[in-house]
Amino acid sequence: MLDDRDYMRRRPEPENTVQTGLKCVYALIAINVAAFILTMGQREFAINELWLSPDHFIGGMFWQPLTAMFMHDGISHILFNMWGLYIFGGIVAPRLGGKAFLGLYLSTGLLGNMVWLAAAWNSPAVLCGASGAVMAVTAAAAVMAPETPMLLLFIPFPIKLRTMAIVFFVLEIVLEITGRQPGVANLVHIVGFVGGYLFIKFFFRREMLWDPLAALGGRRGIRQPRGNNGNSASGWTYHRSPDREPDYGPNFSTGSNYGFNGTRVSQRELDYLLDKISRSGINSLTEQELQRLKQAREEMRRS
Repeated sequence: MLDDRDYMRRRPEPENTVQTGLKCVYALIAINVAAFILTMGQREFAINELWLSPDHFIGGMFWQPLTAMFMHDGISHILFNMWGLYIFGGIVAPRLGGKAFLGLYLSTGLLGNMVWLAAAWNSPAVLCGASGAVMAVTAAAAVMAPETPMLLLFIPFPIKLRTMAIVFFVLEIVLEITGRQPGVANLVHIVGFVGGYLFIKFFFRREMLWDPLAALGGRRGIRQPRGNNGNSASGWTYHRSPDREPDYGPNFSTGSNYGFNGTRVSQRELDYLLDKISRSGINSLTEQELQRLKQAREEMRRS
């Protein structure tokens, strides 16, 4: 029963996945900030040696597509990118784990830089920034948690994450075509967005709750997570999270001491935990709830 759930089969130790994922996000932010601080007074060295330049790459500096991902041109540049990595990485990384999240970040960042390099092959342009990788993480967050409300500075009301992703993606395409944002590599952002979507689609398809290409193909784009009976919902359907927690009866408690009464995990408690994961993801569980879920797994193994 418990192991029939997709999200339980994927996460034999969910707390480890959450911890390693978040540690990876914090480590990447620390590396970017450290690189920015170390090169603040050495701009010429950074541009010539660490930023991505077609001329230098042709000359044998093959490390530049990687090092350019950790370089930034000014405080606003790094603040915006690290803010995005923190917000959207906090959604994606706890569900993928540290190794998979690092793979997403590096592969999509390198892909964006290499596509830009091919497009700028005969130009004197240079490139730096983590924007491609951050855009990939944003796209991954959108397909994994499309209903998450987001509050942006220039919009006075919350919008869904998938709506925000669509707006950002279309805006990047328009800016790339019109060239109205000089000095910004919109092509890298577009490639990062597409790369993040494809990474989740091919390697973590079970984590997808929204597929924008399915919607374009005439199908509904939001998938209903598995229900309590362990069977997949038929096809793709629009799903709205309930406004309140389900009521499992007068004797069921979800307070701060939930799960620490020394008793076995009841079916009612287990359904509550699995429904919460289905609606909001494993990262929505409290530490007490994670321990209770682990206890349920141990009890089922022994039974």
